[in-house]
Amino acid sequence: MIERAAGNATPKRSRLSKRVLRAWAWIAGGTALFAPLGLIAAQPKMATASAVSPPRTVIVKKVYRRIIVVAPQAPAAPQRVVYVGGGSSGGSSSGGYSAPAPVTTTGGSAPPP
Repeated sequence: MIERAAGNATPKRSRLSKRVLRAWAWIAGGTALFAPLGLIAAQPKMATASAVSPPRTVIVKKVYRRIIVVAPQAPAAPQRVVYVGGGSSGGSSSGGYSAPAPVTTTGGSAPPP
């Protein structure tokens, strides 16, 4: 343990009151808020065009466009189911053949004939 001599003791600092701390906080906050705005306002202004320059000429052009609206195509005919194969009369188990699966058309790009 280290003991200090009575003559070398540093005096205790007194603390600031809450009111003084809040005042300093408000001052610091206001400075932080308004300092950048002051710097922006202090920037040199750009040179504006003087009254000597001639007025601008305004050219008005009318543009006409021809728009053709094409009616949508009528919906294609519904798909047809075509059965292909022999005409077996049902119930015959002698051949062991059943009716073939139906063949469907996908329609393609042209309607069926």
